[in-house]
Amino acid sequence: MRGSAWCTLAGVCVAAWPVPAAAQHGRLGPDLVFGEYREATSNMRYRGAGPGATGSFTFHRVTVEGAIASVQMDPISGSQATESFKATLIDASLRWDVLDYLGFEVGVTSRETDSEFAAQSVGAVRVGARTHTLLGPGADIWLRGDYLAGAQFSGGGSAPFAVELGFGLDIRWSKHFRAAAQYSFQRLDRKTNPAGGVEVSVPIEQSLARIGLAVGF
Repeated sequence: MRGSAWCTLAGVCVAAWPVPAAAQHGRLGPDLVFGEYREATSNMRYRGAGPGATGSFTFHRVTVEGAIASVQMDPISGSQATESFKATLIDASLRWDVLDYLGFEVGVTSRETDSEFAAQSVGAVRVGARTHTLLGPGADIWLRGDYLAGAQFSGGGSAPFAVELGFGLDIRWSKHFRAAAQYSFQRLDRKTNPAGGVEVSVPIEQSLARIGLAVGF
């Protein structure tokens, strides 16, 4: 799963490489990422922080976006979790703006963990929409809703219902410098059928907050 995720992100970066055109722009910058992860019940909880980066490139009405983060997750006091783990998070999407304020997108999302016993590694295809509105000079707010299709888990199982919701704020200080804050929440209703027995529901939830700066070009 890890190799395919990196190949997908590399493909997005190649697709986003600038070419001469008038109606194009991009941005790239570092993030500070905060995350929380729950598995099976709210008593199995982790929380952590780590570095990340985001980038995007727009050509006319088409935008390619990518984000990566490495978050050290530690058990929350009072939860049933006992083992820490590091999560590598990769997201990539391709969006087409059909209107000035509305776009449809497809992409991938992936979470790889360095301990398969502590948490599930997950990969899925995202399909959804994003809308944005201008708050004032240099400030935009956006909302996103995606269905996560074909989710695969390192421990097996499937997720007939899986979604991601997100929102964010972009502030343009100048033509070349921006600040951004965003929050996303994933819910995957994972179901397993161990040894052909009774189906077991083990839902997974993940929330991420990003605060970052970016250089535009």
